[in-house]
Amino acid sequence: MADARYRDHDGVTRQIERTGATGQKAEDALKRALTERLTLAGDDITAETTIRVVGEQWFVDEIEGSKALNTERRYREILDGVVYPGLGGVRMREVSVSRLDRFLKLTASTRGPATAIVTKTVLSGVLGMAARNGALQGNPLRDVASIKKPQKEVRVLAIEQLWDLRRRMYANELAVLRDVPEPIDYMLGTGSRIGEALALRWADLDLEARPATALVRATVVWVNERGAIIQERPKSASSRRLLTLPDWTAEMLRRRRETTPVSDLDLVFPSARGTVREPANLRRQWRELRAEIGYDWVVPHTFRKSVATLADDPELAAAQLGHSSTTTTKKNYIPKTHVGPDLRSKLEQIVEPTDTPRKQGRMTRSDDMNERRSTA
Repeated sequence: MADARYRDHDGVTRQIERTGATGQKAEDALKRALTERLTLAGDDITAETTIRVVGEQWFVDEIEGSKALNTERRYREILDGVVYPGLGGVRMREVSVSRLDRFLKLTASTRGPATAIVTKTVLSGVLGMAARNGALQGNPLRDVASIKKPQKEVRVLAIEQLWDLRRRMYANELAVLRDVPEPIDYMLGTGSRIGEALALRWADLDLEARPATALVRATVVWVNERGAIIQERPKSASSRRLLTLPDWTAEMLRRRRETTPVSDLDLVFPSARGTVREPANLRRQWRELRAEIGYDWVVPHTFRKSVATLADDPELAAAQLGHSSTTTTKKNYIPKTHVGPDLRSKLEQIVEPTDTPRKQGRMTRSDDMNERRSTA
């Protein structure tokens, strides 16, 4: 047996052991193992390279610093918490469609379809890098069965409910004290995401223009060890947009500008201390408020869906919400009500033209009575 202590790429020192029929063969096996662990640069990804090694290189080359912070954080969580524990030690030559299919089905059943879908995306990137380096003949993930995610019914607020909700919000003294109604009003007036609303700065607004406008160009994200920060770009490229404000939203913002001290960060909706307001805190305050005003089922995303429905046009709704296409808008933001064709001219043929509904009813009852008598 030959052994050595080796400081891995994750910073952890491990005891590495290999055995052989002779001392020399054990040493040779150990050297091969250490050489493989040293290979992280992607210039030597082979059929013997593990998913963990390729995953780290993929993250460094294609994700770190090039994706939105929330996306980067989520992919890191999936790699460390899902992919590596389940497949980290699998070599490229051992990757198969059946193995990946079993793993994703297990992930969906134990962690939920949403996590399985993100895991599939991450694995696709990792195995795609391996394929580009010749370690795989194509990406086997393409042949894995699709992950079925239950489709929830899209619930939105009708216009009468929006009137009622806003009245109740502003009538709640604690909600007003916590500064909950006005950020909600901004989301209702623009269809913005909660992070986009809390990243809004006065410099992004043109309240003197007719009509007034708001530029969506940033979002608030949570970063470990740093807390809530402003990410100087929204969720996606299509999320950066200039929105026209309805008069009531513009008027609310003008009043707020006159009555609220400007924070050092120039934020329209800062925290009570003038710092970046955390979306999680506003969500918690909304949950407490909605229970009191009778809208337990409403979440901040409901406001975006309600705006999409009011737009009454998928193209307009997608542009307002910052979607790259209408696919997401139609699938997740607008309630689906199938409208049947007008078949009245066909269906009218069921009744004879000379029969009125009343006459037909009398004939039916009479025929039924005659049938009963003859049977008796």
